[in-house]
Amino acid sequence: MLTLPCGHPADAATSRVCSHLVGVPEDREVACFRLLTGRGLAFDLVCRECGEAGGSPALVVVCEGCVDRLVEDGELLGWRGEPEILQRPEPLDATVSDWPLPVSLGQVIDLAPVDDADGSRWLVLTADGTIVALDPDDDRATVLATVELVDEPGQQPWLDRRLRRRLHVSGCGRFAAVVNDFGRYGRVVDLGRGGVVTLALDGGDYHANTVPFALAFARVDGRPVVVHRTRWNRLDVSDPATGELLTAREPETTSEGERPAHHLDYFHGRLLCSPGGRVLADDGWVWHPVGVPSVWALRPWLDGNVWESEDGPTRRTLCQRDYFWNGPLCFVGDTLLAVGGLGDDDETMLPGVRLFDVASGRELTTFAGPAGAWFSDGRRLYSAHPDGLHVWDPLTGHRTATVPGFVPTCRHRGTGELAAVTDGVLRRCRPA
Repeated sequence: MLTLPCGHPADAATSRVCSHLVGVPEDREVACFRLLTGRGLAFDLVCRECGEAGGSPALVVVCEGCVDRLVEDGELLGWRGEPEILQRPEPLDATVSDWPLPVSLGQVIDLAPVDDADGSRWLVLTADGTIVALDPDDDRATVLATVELVDEPGQQPWLDRRLRRRLHVSGCGRFAAVVNDFGRYGRVVDLGRGGVVTLALDGGDYHANTVPFALAFARVDGRPVVVHRTRWNRLDVSDPATGELLTAREPETTSEGERPAHHLDYFHGRLLCSPGGRVLADDGWVWHPVGVPSVWALRPWLDGNVWESEDGPTRRTLCQRDYFWNGPLCFVGDTLLAVGGLGDDDETMLPGVRLFDVASGRELTTFAGPAGAWFSDGRRLYSAHPDGLHVWDPLTGHRTATVPGFVPTCRHRGTGELAAVTDGVLRRCRPA
């Protein structure tokens, strides 16, 4: 075995380094740029001086141990170059249909599907709190209710996260929730009874401006339930028809200064429920702050362990990224979760997918490319980029198609349509 330039008789690493990183003492902290080679996510390593100088620095082959130390213990300064985007073009019927909304609706601020409807049915929230059902195939818009929007005038934006209204809808379409993302308040309403408020939501004011309001509708034994934040570190499940709490629990009393059992040091963020209603995903964070997406099973939470969301046996934390959450997140079927962002912190994040098995928490594959909002039909991953829709194979990382100019905001699980409201027009596409 040859002795490499780093002085070690060992196997050569696949990543090369600039000359300034050869033989760096183990007690010295090192900061590196990663130079993408254009072959998948393969990269070389260069020091700050070489990375900021640009050009093509001379690179040296060193051993696997030296590269591992630079990657694991060194500070990542950022990426240079572009990753390889695997391409496998496939035929796709991507016809986009446009349906102009009635002008009388005014400004539409959010769109949500009615997944269990018999056909293409959507609800929109307007700027004055009106919830309207859209049946574009029947050329019909029906006002269902008006919800009193809760203002939060004292809420200060955190970074670029500004308070916005969000509409959530149960699969059956009977219940809706209007919440303040990056705020603390919301309402659950029964649309079958003209929009009567069944549950007043309060997620607490402790750093509420850092996360979307944690809420998701699910269905258990054919019965709709709503999962929602009741404190910064607590979620509950309620009956949206009555407001009845289904996960009542109280922490054990402890001596002064001690944390009670089941205490969770976690700021709950955006919630997603898997298509079959089996698993919940939470895009929250912990101090200092670090984004930590997590998953757990819904049924055990309701069937016996009211602490399942805190520390139950099905709860898994998937990865950790400094100052990074609120990124793309999407279930791929009931068993896989696609988590957006490649890197260790918000300043050095590369757009891409990390695909996890939700039962074990094991990372299955990683690939670059998808950005924006994500959706999946269980076979494909759809990413809504500013230039249009991109279609991916989530298991291999290949981009298989694009739909230029179409940027959806949600997906209808029943019809398979992707949709958005743009300039007063409902735009729909059913990729096939």
